[in-house]
Amino acid sequence: MSRPRALAYFWATLGLLLTYTPLLPTNNRLALGAELVLKTAGVVLNGPGLMAISGTLGYLVVCSLPGRLAAWLVTLLLLEPILRWIEGPRNQSPLCEPAELERRLTRRTFLVTGSGLAAGALLSSYGFCVERRKVQLEQYLLSLPDLPPELEGLRLVVMADWHCGPINRPGDLHPAVVLANRCRPDLVLMPGDFVSSVAHFGEAAQLASQLRPRVPGGVLLGWGNHDHWNDLDVGNQEMSRAGCQILTNRAVFLNHRRELDRSGKSGLWLCGLDDLWAGSPDLIKTLSPLPQQQPRLVLSHNPDLAEERSGARVDLLLSGHTHGGQVRLPALGSPVLPSRYGQKYTSGFVQGPSYPVYVTRGVGVGGIPIRLGVPPEVTLFELRQGPGTAVQRTRLV
Repeated sequence: MSRPRALAYFWATLGLLLTYTPLLPTNNRLALGAELVLKTAGVVLNGPGLMAISGTLGYLVVCSLPGRLAAWLVTLLLLEPILRWIEGPRNQSPLCEPAELERRLTRRTFLVTGSGLAAGALLSSYGFCVERRKVQLEQYLLSLPDLPPELEGLRLVVMADWHCGPINRPGDLHPAVVLANRCRPDLVLMPGDFVSSVAHFGEAAQLASQLRPRVPGGVLLGWGNHDHWNDLDVGNQEMSRAGCQILTNRAVFLNHRRELDRSGKSGLWLCGLDDLWAGSPDLIKTLSPLPQQQPRLVLSHNPDLAEERSGARVDLLLSGHTHGGQVRLPALGSPVLPSRYGQKYTSGFVQGPSYPVYVTRGVGVGGIPIRLGVPPEVTLFELRQGPGTAVQRTRLV
């Protein structure tokens, strides 16, 4: 085996290991920076196989041991043409001196490896330092059937996936809160994943307390899988103390005077379901008792719920969870997506089997701490009457 080939095998194997190196919960900037460098290097070195396997087989497979081994094998296969090109001088110039051959091989190896690492480092730096902080405002007119005339013009802000933790610091997330308040929302709806570790629920609560909906008590949230995995009792205490209403298989009513009450006479139902992966969502029990002729918006962290739960009226399911994939590649789309249904629920409006879904790209990052082609998102809806659920992109702010 030639030296370039042996080095390629070594780097592909090291890249696979580093790609899945977990980020430890720490506030030490030096330790955190070192881990980020290692994880970025792993993605660069094993990127071709990781992207190919995850784009083809999905998030759940690539996070399994067979998926990781397959990513390593695909990386080696994709490297084969490059390795043959590097070894080309040996096959094309049999009369060259051994020293000359070695010099050519070393130069080609250096150029290929150096160019790949430089490009990967540049993209990763942009994704971490720039794009993950470039929060965008998506604005829509949302038509709902049976909406009372008094609620036309109601403004809803939707945010998800803060993932407060060692990567997503309050300073990174605060611009999204400022942008949400600039929209002058009547209600703020947040479908989950507020933290990446239990120690950061206090930071999430501090950010939530800075939201300024015009309806008293108008910050409504549901839990995501990461909230469940990081001590939900602490989450309930902290977020309730911040003035949030927690909708776990529960519904509240906004009346025609734009007040939250329990009358259920004329208005809009705002419902929340538990997380699909880590909780126990009960769509039938939560929605069936509600008046059938009144509209309802439903918070569910995981958009896959639209494929797996039905049987009651849902005018629009509001979800996050997928982060838009965080990285979008030409032709491949978003290679790593935490959904059982491929690219369907990447982001934006999607028609599910029984009802429509809106999937926000989220505010923070999880897993690989970068965004490329998938900027963070705050979403603003302004409500209108209509014969059915429909959306129209517009400019409201």
